[in-house]
Amino acid sequence: MNMIQKHQFKQVAAFAGLYFLAIGLGVLLGSLVDHRGNMFYAPAFSALVGGGIYRVYVEKIQRTGAIQVVALVIGAFFLFTRHGAGAFLPALVGGLLAELVAARGHYQSKLGNALSFLFFSFTTTGPILMMWIQPASYRASLLARGKSMDYIERVMVPSNMETVSWFLLTLLLGALLGYLLGQLVYQKLENDMMEKKYAQ
Repeated sequence: MNMIQKHQFKQVAAFAGLYFLAIGLGVLLGSLVDHRGNMFYAPAFSALVGGGIYRVYVEKIQRTGAIQVVALVIGAFFLFTRHGAGAFLPALVGGLLAELVAARGHYQSKLGNALSFLFFSFTTTGPILMMWIQPASYRASLLARGKSMDYIERVMVPSNMETVSWFLLTLLLGALLGYLLGQLVYQKLENDMMEKKYAQ
């Protein structure tokens, strides 16, 4: 088992920074689709934007623990921004499953890494899942952050089967499309570089 090395933490930090940028873009895109401000579509759009970043990161670093560390950073962000302690758990579990799947293919399997990203995409679902699993605690966390009752009632999403199914579908589709688009872009850039190399 090739564990992540100290000198590689710069790469980990760089990926974490890029993925947080993807999350920020995901929140922005999600707010354009849903104006209630509840981040319902943010995980799907974050996965759509971040799929290519994840692909390059996993294939380049190929070290056990590299995925889980970033997942824990995402979970810690939700924890320390007072989304509730439970918002940390999807990042913990999603990161662990993503790590295990990628490691099974030695971080080189295209299918394995794609499946790994599907699990990793759940790392950003903490706030929405908390809203459904512990609605009272979620309301309390919003009140603690100074949100009004009008705002809270507006952002709360019902936890019926139709809504939950739609959330999971958009998340998985966003992750799959993001990863495939990232793969196409990466392959195109790689081919262009090879052509330039042979042209010299």
